Amino acid sequence: MSVSRRNVWRGLGSSTGPCLVAAVLSVCGLGAACRKQPPAERPRQILRIAKAFAPFSDRLTAEYRRGLPDLDIQSQSAADSDAVVDAIQNGTADIGVVLAAVAYSAYWDSRNQTPPSLTLMRGLSLLQPLPAYVLVRANSGIRQVTDLRGRGVGVGPVNSSSWILGHIVLKAFGVEPKAIKVISTREAGAAGLKDGTIDAVFLPGYTYPDEVTYSAIRAGAYLIPIEGEAVERLRRDYPFVRVAAIPRDIYPGQNRIIPTVGIDMVVVCRRDLDESVVHDLTQQLFTTFPRLSGVEASLRFLNLDEAPATPMPLHPGAARYFRERELSR
Repeated sequence: MSVSRRNVWRGLGSSTGPCLVAAVLSVCGLGAACRKQPPAERPRQILRIAKAFAPFSDRLTAEYRRGLPDLDIQSQSAADSDAVVDAIQNGTADIGVVLAAVAYSAYWDSRNQTPPSLTLMRGLSLLQPLPAYVLVRANSGIRQVTDLRGRGVGVGPVNSSSWILGHIVLKAFGVEPKAIKVISTREAGAAGLKDGTIDAVFLPGYTYPDEVTYSAIRAGAYLIPIEGEAVERLRRDYPFVRVAAIPRDIYPGQNRIIPTVGIDMVVVCRRDLDESVVHDLTQQLFTTFPRLSGVEASLRFLNLDEAPATPMPLHPGAARYFRERELSR
């Protein structure tokens, strides 16, 4: 007995000592302190969203936070599509929304470089085109794009969708305005219409509460169409510009659909983003797009069959989601 006891206590100094102590304490009813502790909670994976094209990207970020609680979704501001592409390439962002033309140029132009500089970007989903709204001053007599000749026209910040569409639409219609003024915000554009400093302004097709714009419309400002043969010439020169429509009842008194044009948009992400994460992001996008259409009216007409047609290769996670969706039909 003494030999056996001596072997037990000698084991306390060896690698098996703790287990023997636990066994002894357990016999005495004192083993609770040696019980295995629950594993520490794993930190959530971080997802960084570069936010251009607010308020759409703001709402998309909110929907991702609501629908994907296992992700730690962090947002950062981005001035335009180029800034989103740069953030994804340099590793400071994982996902963002960009104009399809910018995404196409950034990806495919880079393929001829050595080493390729922008191949970290992959497609997640094509979106509907972001349309141009042309709002004109009350009592201006402007009824069509050609009536903007010799007038003061406002466009959005440089490289924004309304800046790009404003310039190429005026060019396609052969219109030389009196002046083209860069307008920093929708509110500034509406104010310019009300005080007469501009006659028309190109706005991005977001539909969110904007009291300044509404007040300009209540004071007589109205939307005009972008249509005619010039649109077909424009589309031949700019393949990512498509025919679009402004749904009825976007603004007070606007009770008809108005033809216009828009630029395709695309959700892009980093190539090395986890496949399962991208799959869930793609699925969540289409689960929530009816709510997103309250901000971006054209999403009411989102064509899910065209969504995989991104202007660069799909991320494997997005491709898996679209395959599953096709098989589930």
